[in-house]
Amino acid sequence: MTVHCLASGSSGNSLLITSDQGALLVDAGIGVRTLKRWCGERGVALENLSGVLVTHEHGDHSVGAVPLAVRYKVPIVATPGTLAALQASDKRDFPVLPISPGEEAGLGSFGTRALLTTHDAAEPCGFRVDVGSTSLVYATDTGSITPDVRAACCGASLLVIEANHDIHRLRFGPYPEHLKNRILARTGHLSNNAATDLVLGHTLEHGPATVWFAHLSEVNNTPGIVRAYWKRRCIMVL
Repeated sequence: MTVHCLASGSSGNSLLITSDQGALLVDAGIGVRTLKRWCGERGVALENLSGVLVTHEHGDHSVGAVPLAVRYKVPIVATPGTLAALQASDKRDFPVLPISPGEEAGLGSFGTRALLTTHDAAEPCGFRVDVGSTSLVYATDTGSITPDVRAACCGASLLVIEANHDIHRLRFGPYPEHLKNRILARTGHLSNNAATDLVLGHTLEHGPATVWFAHLSEVNNTPGIVRAYWKRRCIMVL
C-alpha cells in the first residue's frame, strides 16, 4: 500500500491509496480537474479508481466526489445519510455503495470498514482500509474518539488522525464564540490533546505505528505547535 495525501485542511481533503492491484480515494474535497492532474502525476487515472470513500457531505471533503462519480462511473462509498445528503444537493445519477458504521465492503484489492465518528453532518464516518497485511485508519472531522475508531487502530500501519486545533489558540483566537463552541463540541473537531491521547494510548498498548496528524486549522494550529505538543507529551509519558 502506498498513501498520498493530496490535500488536508479546511480548504480541501483527499487521500489517494494505491496498491499493485488498484487505487481508491478517501474523500474528494477538491475539484475534479485538480484531482485528475494530481492522481495522474502519481500514475493513477480517475476512471481506474475502485471507489471514492466519502466521510461526510461537507464541501471540503466531497466537492469533487459527485462530478468524479458521474464522469468516470466510479462508485461513491459512504453511509446512507451521507449519500442522501449528496443526492439532495446534486440530482444527477451516480453509482453508489452504501456502507454503515461497522460494516465492511470489498473494493477491488481493498478491504474497507466504516467507523463511527461524531460530527455535525448527516451521518459521518471514518474508514479503515486494508490491503493484505497492511492497513490504515482515517479519522478526521470528529469531535470525539469513538470506540469504533479506537478499536480500528489496533494493528494499523498508518493512522491519519485529525489534530484540528490547539485549545488555547482557539479559545483566545479571532473566531466568534458560536464557531469556537461548534469546534469544541462533541460533534466538532479533535484538538491536539485528543489526537495525542489516542496515539499515545495506542502506542503504549499496541506498539508504534506511523501517524499523520491531519486537518490542521490554518488559524488555530500549526505543524510546529503539533510537533511541540507531541514531543512534550511523549517526554511526560516516558
